[in-house]
Amino acid sequence: MRLVDLDQTIFVPVVDETHGGAVVEMKMTVGEFFEKCCAGFAPKVVEAIPVNWISAYMNKAYGRVRAEIIREMLDAWMEQEAR
Repeated sequence: MRLVDLDQTIFVPVVDETHGGAVVEMKMTVGEFFEKCCAGFAPKVVEAIPVNWISAYMNKAYGRVRAEIIREMLDAWMEQEAR
């Protein structure tokens, strides 16, 4: 599974027919792109915990064992993502 931040800003090339077919870039979010350009397509939306938040929480974790387990989990995930 891969997650996408629907609030991320992207620049989409669009042909502007009013100016002789010139290509211009429109600034929008990924969510706005889906709404405007993919009529009828509704991607599955799931809540996700940002890795940075998990790392910050890990630093405040109660008990050394819990922090070590979370760190090991994050390291394994990051290693997997690097492949």
